Amino acid sequence: MSLESGISRTSLLPILATHKWHPYKLQLLQHLNEDDPDRRTEFAEWAKQKLEQDPQFMQKILFSDEANFYVNGEVNKQNHRYWSDTNPHWMDPSKTVGATKVMVWCGIWGTTIVGPFFINGNLKVTGYLKLLHDDVFPSLCTEAGTFPELFQQDGAPPHYGCQVRAFLDEQFPGKWIGRRGPVEKPPRSPDLTPLDFYLWGHLKAIVYGVKIRDVQHLKLRILDACAGISPAVLLSVCEEWEKRVALTIQHNGQHAEHIL
Repeated sequence: MSLESGISRTSLLPILATHKWHPYKLQLLQHLNEDDPDRRTEFAEWAKQKLEQDPQFMQKILFSDEANFYVNGEVNKQNHRYWSDTNPHWMDPSKTVGATKVMVWCGIWGTTIVGPFFINGNLKVTGYLKLLHDDVFPSLCTEAGTFPELFQQDGAPPHYGCQVRAFLDEQFPGKWIGRRGPVEKPPRSPDLTPLDFYLWGHLKAIVYGVKIRDVQHLKLRILDACAGISPAVLLSVCEEWEKRVALTIQHNGQHAEHIL
């Protein structure tokens, strides 16, 4: 706007404010299928009941997910704003495509970041099972003897393998959240997963703050970014999840992230 009008940016901002125009941020949301709102509401009501019984319930869940990080970086939508006098509620379905990438598994358990663990090549059932058995779960052992009460994963094909589900039934009998798990995780609900609504965006904003030289540099940046997340921040993420659960119920299972 400044380039087109010849008016400086500092002069334009007061004009926009006078006319009550605001910068709206793009939200990355997935389109819901017809029966998704009911499944989202069912899950949110289950979580609400658990929180009423135990206010610390959310901190006892190990939330997990995988994400791709590209050496050539990606567009940072944290910096995208649309100025308008009304919220357009636009959603951007685009995804990054790149040649050289690193797949990362990470978890959030209360005020602790679990991982990151780097995955070579494409993730398959056997590789995912080995990751959980050899890396993830052994890393959870603490001197105090504590262990997550529940484990959450999404419905990706490697997570759905019979061997994986049997293994989770042994480790978390009746207490894991996922596709066809004891607790069904609603599909197309990144707004209810802390790694989707917080961690991945935060990590990528930090990691891509400099030009990535190669895969090794990318991995080091990811490790440093994870190490820099404080317990206080993760506690705020827990509170945010509880707010989103309540909003999901309030809006009958529809996405509410764009109005937060």
